[in-house]
Amino acid sequence: MESTMATTTQENKELVQRFIREANDKNYDQVAELLTADYTRRDPDTPGDKQGPEPFIEALQQLHEAFPDSTVHVGEIVAEDDLVAFEGTMTGTHEGVFREIEPTHETIDIPGNAMHRIRDGKIAETWATWNFLGALGQLGVSELPRG
Repeated sequence: MESTMATTTQENKELVQRFIREANDKNYDQVAELLTADYTRRDPDTPGDKQGPEPFIEALQQLHEAFPDSTVHVGEIVAEDDLVAFEGTMTGTHEGVFREIEPTHETIDIPGNAMHRIRDGKIAETWATWNFLGALGQLGVSELPRG
């Protein structure tokens, strides 16, 4: 029984690592395939708990439009039962509009973390926190945009 749980836990970690790789590579169809139909993301930067892969894919595409070279670098990753959590850093260069801020061509390097619940080999839920307030400071924004 113990080895089965270890294999499942390892598979869950590999699923989350693949999710990050596919997102970094802008493989949106593959990212969507890794999420359940009722996927829910809980993130202070995303208002409401919208369900399904589509809202996340749209937000990811908007992020990539603003930061075309954005990459999430995974640091520590841990898994237990159906949960996988990691801490990491997101880097990128501001080349498109981000939260009503015109491109500054500045780079960002922000910390964040996420925890994913795995169900039936797919990601069903995510709780994420990325320091986008810090990103605004790195972009030289002294006032937060309204909206």
